[in-house]
Order: sequence, then C-alpha cells, then structure tokens
Amino acid sequence: MPLWKKLYNTVWLAFFSCLPLSDWLGTRVGTGLHVLLGVLLLVAVAGNVRRLGALAVPPRLQRISRATLGFSVFQLAAGLALGGVQHLLPDLPLLAGILRGLHVVAALTILAQASSVATGHDMWEEREIGPAPPTP
Repeated sequence: MPLWKKLYNTVWLAFFSCLPLSDWLGTRVGTGLHVLLGVLLLVAVAGNVRRLGALAVPPRLQRISRATLGFSVFQLAAGLALGGVQHLLPDLPLLAGILRGLHVVAALTILAQASSVATGHDMWEEREIGPAPPTP
C-alpha cells in the first residue's frame, strides 16, 4: 500500500478511536474495541514515523510525525491509567476527570497531527510544496 494511503488511513483510525464506543456498544465491547483501536493507532503512527524517516520529506513532516508518536504513547498511558482509576479507585472522580480530559486532548491532538502529516506528505509527493514564488 502506498505511504499516502497509510497516512490517510491513520487519520481515519484516529477519528474512529475518538468515537464514544462504550456509550454506543456497551462498556465491555465498546471499551475493548476502543483499546484495540488505540493500540492499532500507536502501531500505525510508529510505522509512519519509520517510513517517513527513510524518505527525503521535509524535516517538518518528520518532526510532526515523531511528535504524533509521542502523543500516541502518552495517550496509551493516560488511557490505561484512566481505566485503572475507574476500575480500582471509582471514589476518586477528580482524578478520573483529569485523566479523561488529558486522554481527550491527546486524542484530538493525534487526529490533528496525523491529518497534518498526511496532507503535508501528499502535497510534497505531488510537488505542491516548494520554494515560495518571489513577491512582486
């Protein structure tokens, strides 16, 4: 599969990971699917970093993809911590709320960054990114 397709598929994976699956499918199935999508997203982002690192793409795309990987690792840790707190310490709603907020912010950041990398790579591949024309 071409890299541009993998990058755009990562965007869709990030999008579907943001959906409230537990509310729609029930806690057990929805949470399991959410965790699976999150792990797949982490693997996809790591693969994108590796593939982009092997190309002569603009350094900005490589930096954004590495930052996305960092957010993906943080996202996994925050999600696991949130699940642990909700399961083991349900009487600490403040901690769960903070972790949920961090989890949501990281998810939206990953979605935005993955979109940026996919679009930037697509533009670079199509030679739409180049030196700025001289101003008149």
